[in-house]
Amino acid sequence: MVSSTQYHKFLILAIICCFLSVITTLGIHSNLFDLGELSFDDRIKLFENSKYIANKFWVIVHCLFVLIAMLGFLLIQFKKSRGFTILGFVFFTVFSFTEIFRQMFVFFYLNNLRRSYLEADDLAVREMIQLNMDHAGLIGYALFGLFIVAFALGNICYGISLLGSNRIDRALAYFLLIWGIGNLAAFGNEFWKSESVGQFIEYFSIIYQPIMRALVGLWMLHKFKKIITNKAVANTVSYKNP
Repeated sequence: MVSSTQYHKFLILAIICCFLSVITTLGIHSNLFDLGELSFDDRIKLFENSKYIANKFWVIVHCLFVLIAMLGFLLIQFKKSRGFTILGFVFFTVFSFTEIFRQMFVFFYLNNLRRSYLEADDLAVREMIQLNMDHAGLIGYALFGLFIVAFALGNICYGISLLGSNRIDRALAYFLLIWGIGNLAAFGNEFWKSESVGQFIEYFSIIYQPIMRALVGLWMLHKFKKIITNKAVANTVSYKNP
């Protein structure tokens, strides 16, 4: 009884996190944290910029929302497709912690380099710090690539896990597969450098992604209600046939 209650409570938490991730997704892909054009001096002082810092915390919270929501998805879908749901959650875990690491990297490495640059009086020291900041940007860029691929593969695995089920599940499966392929296209465009693909990915991110998070949340809510209903029916039968 206790484990069942805890299971239901966690599913409620996961559903709430899924819907909250709609808001955080909109914040990330909108102009909410847009800093505009920045000069080199402006970028050096970003560690003092409250909007810049808030953006980093926003992303961290977003990743935690997604991770909890996707664990809820795993718990709901686990019995029907264990392999693909487990693999999908592994990819979502990589996605979440890669992006959280990127934000921590900024907080504790890049921002400290910026402080050191402003405190340094020697030109050679400043040039060395600037070179390290440039290299830090390349590391962040590589982590961003891992983040995109892991997220795409997570969606593809979850989409495959829903294939062969009822009509609602299959519809969500196709939408998840499109989501995954769209993110792979975003990764590919890091090499293609296509302006038209880039514009498509921009609209895809701001429109399709929050809609998908809402749909996944609704699907999880629908499944949760079925779980509660089935449990009530089972309890009734058990009561009538002790």
